[in-house]
Amino acid sequence: MRRAIVAAGLLAAAGFLGACSSEGPQPAPTSPPPEHGTYAHCLSEHGVPAAPGPVAGPPTGVDEQTWQQATKACSTLAPGPS
Repeated sequence: MRRAIVAAGLLAAAGFLGACSSEGPQPAPTSPPPEHGTYAHCLSEHGVPAAPGPVAGPPTGVDEQTWQQATKACSTLAPGPS
């Protein structure tokens, strides 16, 4: 009887230690999204000056062709939907 109690205790301890020491799957690290400043800098490098706020088209003084070329060149840096 004593052996059965000791064996049960050892099995319980082994199960407890095994459960506590195993690591679950770790989430893959994600790279942070590009900062807004990076996109704005890219646009300025392509002839589009920084706008005072969000824009849906070329800022004042920037022609449509320059705007289209700049947004295409910088598209990988553009902020995505929230």
